[in-house]
Amino acid sequence: MTVASHYDGSASSYGEQYDPEKLWTNTAYPSNLFRLQLVQRLLAEAGSSSVYELGVGDATPLVTVAADGLRVAGNDVSPEMVKVARANMAAHGLDPELISLLDVQDPNGIQAERDRAGEFDSVMALGVIPHVADDAAFVTSMDAFLRPGGQLLLQFRNSMFSMFTFNRLTKEFVLDELLVGVDATIRDAVAADLDARLAVDKPPKRTRPTGDGYDEILSRFHNPFELADVVRAHGYSDIRFHWYNYHPAYPMLADRIDPLAYRQAQVALEHEGTWRGMFLCSAGIIEATKDAS
Repeated sequence: MTVASHYDGSASSYGEQYDPEKLWTNTAYPSNLFRLQLVQRLLAEAGSSSVYELGVGDATPLVTVAADGLRVAGNDVSPEMVKVARANMAAHGLDPELISLLDVQDPNGIQAERDRAGEFDSVMALGVIPHVADDAAFVTSMDAFLRPGGQLLLQFRNSMFSMFTFNRLTKEFVLDELLVGVDATIRDAVAADLDARLAVDKPPKRTRPTGDGYDEILSRFHNPFELADVVRAHGYSDIRFHWYNYHPAYPMLADRIDPLAYRQAQVALEHEGTWRGMFLCSAGIIEATKDAS
């Protein structure tokens, strides 16, 4: 199944994760609400007057920053998401045709969209790069919409968080990232030891009867340092990490803690802004400035 089909199935309820009134009642932690707050702050601090988004979802982020006075436009690969996004734009007095149906991995489509939409002060992609096969090509697509000196905001799933999860993600990180190139006999010994020490049966994979659950489609983690190198190689500088979706305990302990107390502890950590986020957060945003030359 495809990324588009996964988000087609999520389109009707996608906006609920941004609803502050459901902060304490939604079963799923509303990490995207805190991501949106972070994006609003970063756009304001950069003094942006326009932003293009690759992968708009239901367009709540664009509608929100448009209310802050920014010119907006964007695209999405999911036909159902585009339908919902256009309705959301129209409901807020914005032109629904500012949202395009587009696969960001199609360079010809990106060029045509750039010709149509123009150049922007900022470009952002929230929840998209986990689903693309070529990181460098994707940053090239983002770069196409950004003026020299402009601001890039690139969200990613944080592989460093696995050092705090003590589950199969930790094992995968140790074997696939830390021990690359190490002799197979040593790696096998480490794998066997980790099987005894870690909860390698967790977390459960997110699946759907339709076969397009989040963990059934391409949904990669990224090492923040390696991803920053990709961005830097495209002519960006002043690279900074911003963290969100905090975990006050490793996730498999969450069901042993009062749910309200756990949620309160998560919310209290959001926007704390220190190095701890690299390990306590399952997601982050790279902010970078496009070189003026």
